[in-house]
Amino acid sequence: MIQNCGGEGTRPSGERIRIGSQLFINKDDTPGNVRQWVRLMKENHLEIIRLFMIWDQLETREGQWVFDNYDACFEQALECGMEVVPTLMSVSPPGWMGLTDGPQSIADLNDPAYMAQSREYIRQVVNRYKDYPNLHSWILWNEPSRTISRTVHANRAYADYVRACYADLEQYNRQVSYRQYKSFEELAEGPASGAGTSEAMFKSFAEQAEWRRFAVYDLNRQLKWIRDEIRQLDRCHPVHVNPHNLQMDMQGAGQSIWQESEIADFMGCSAHPVWHSVRFPERRWGQSVSFFSDLMKSATRAKDRYYWVTELQGGPTLYSAVQAYTPSGETISQWVWEGIGSGARAVVFWCFNFRTGGFEGGEWALLDQLGEPSPRLLAAKEAAQLLAQYGDWFTRSAAEPGKVMILYSERSWLLGALEGEGDDPANPRNKNMYADAMTGAYLMCSDLSVPVEFVNEERLASEGIPGHIDVFILPNTIVLGEQELEQLQAFADRGGLVIADGLAGMKDPAGNINACVCAQAESLFGSAVRDIDTGFEEETVIAAEGGLEIPAWQYCLDLKAGEEVRVAGHFPDGRPAVTIKETGSGKVLRIGTNFFQHYFSRPQEGLLAYFHRIIGGRMDSEITLLNRREKVRLKLLNHPDGAIVILLNNGREQEAVLSFRSEGRWIDAATKESVQVHAGQQLTISVGRNGVKLGIFKRVEG
Repeated sequence: MIQNCGGEGTRPSGERIRIGSQLFINKDDTPGNVRQWVRLMKENHLEIIRLFMIWDQLETREGQWVFDNYDACFEQALECGMEVVPTLMSVSPPGWMGLTDGPQSIADLNDPAYMAQSREYIRQVVNRYKDYPNLHSWILWNEPSRTISRTVHANRAYADYVRACYADLEQYNRQVSYRQYKSFEELAEGPASGAGTSEAMFKSFAEQAEWRRFAVYDLNRQLKWIRDEIRQLDRCHPVHVNPHNLQMDMQGAGQSIWQESEIADFMGCSAHPVWHSVRFPERRWGQSVSFFSDLMKSATRAKDRYYWVTELQGGPTLYSAVQAYTPSGETISQWVWEGIGSGARAVVFWCFNFRTGGFEGGEWALLDQLGEPSPRLLAAKEAAQLLAQYGDWFTRSAAEPGKVMILYSERSWLLGALEGEGDDPANPRNKNMYADAMTGAYLMCSDLSVPVEFVNEERLASEGIPGHIDVFILPNTIVLGEQELEQLQAFADRGGLVIADGLAGMKDPAGNINACVCAQAESLFGSAVRDIDTGFEEETVIAAEGGLEIPAWQYCLDLKAGEEVRVAGHFPDGRPAVTIKETGSGKVLRIGTNFFQHYFSRPQEGLLAYFHRIIGGRMDSEITLLNRREKVRLKLLNHPDGAIVILLNNGREQEAVLSFRSEGRWIDAATKESVQVHAGQQLTISVGRNGVKLGIFKRVEG
């Protein structure tokens, strides 16, 4: 329970890892229905209830507030020992206002008149529930994102944004806008519409990028406003957000996980494979949940990297997602342990019951169509029982620190959205190309069971690279700045390995070629791009050290190696394709093709084999999976007395071969069978088809 009334809401230490679900209250539900569902949730070992506080249901007519169903949920949950997490919906007005066409549609948040009504909604909801002892936290806005149209209010807000960000209008005209404005008042009126197609191709990248940055700025301003309105009434409970579509560039819709993490007390995320993972092959959907989870672990500012998987698909989809799909009980189990294995302190499903009509009607539920527990709910229950059975171990555990850090280049992602075409992952020029490259790097590490952390440009520049990181990856990071390059140089000098591929450091955030940054990048890499060749044969490979072959993709970069730089790979015609620069006690390796994005699009064995070779002995842990590159993957949760071992199998029954640095005892969490292991000993463990094997390693101090 949280009762930290000494200031802004924070998470207490010692909170157990738990499973929960959204309870969706339909318009025709009764308090009796709600109480029955809460009891059924408790019977199935769910401990957290998430609630949409739907404004249209709460204020049925202006000034007429009806809380019966929501009161019933809080009260029954309290009786059952469950916590409740309300999601505020102050951005989505009720139908009687006549502003939008649905209960989750977003109003014009730059309209002062609307925001006054939004404030009253927040006041009503927060004052009613802030003193309930089973209130856990507030969610500011479900999946906060908003594409801003150039309305009168938005244009005025943009002018205010420019005024705050630039010393004067002349600086904005010079650096950003092709159209030269005479005053902020003229800027606030907005440009005339109607650019033709040929004109739009050459529209200022800087101006398009600035509007996207404004979208992020304005959404963050709205989130801060909601947070501050809550805190005026309740300073005891933390607030959090659940960004979504995490593998896509969402800056145009205002989303930045890094900036949102500075606003919320802790981060959560939505992880619906049928919405958010369809760019991944279906066999990798479990890894996508892990990917989203690791992003939140990296972004959150909460103590001990506290975060949640706030929405996880719980049931079938027919018409309401990108594709129809019903997860099996095995799949639900995999997804849950992917999130927990990355460090999530709660996994919350969408949804326990289903909407009774409209979009998502009859879909998404953990319950079956008859209102009974489905195999999906039983799988969630089984996970919850294991969490409770080994509660002390899970409570005191933490995800294994990353060995590899990957740059999440928001500036590159934004530029890709401007320069790219389409969104097909098979097209290396797609608008999501730099996100695909980052995800490809992540999947390589995941396939080798190497723990990963992410960092964005601002944190890299201001906070550097943590000491536990051994490898830093620049996945086709086309936009790099001087401060980031300085941090990377320092990291390599003290023994780290920097790996870069593609056109790293070629452009600035506005798409311009910056000669100073290019020279600094060349100094770091020890090589420069002499020319870009896109006319190569499809089967072209780079002959690399160790007799390995790296398939080329999109382009072959003719690298001009500097003095004392080793050429470690060649194109078929002998041109340098891979360079390694020794610097200090570390190395910088450059690959002259689109390496990481290729793995996301076409995960060829040659790519993974080369990556395995170059990171080599930097992968080993307290417990190491020796047969890497099989279908089984390993996740570790470190514990003061040992570790929790999670083995995930995506395929037929497999054997995992583990090696232990320390002496101890291996305990099968399901059967409680145990075996003594010695330092350096190998242990073979069978993991069933598409199964999860959970084990406890209890260290014996010698």
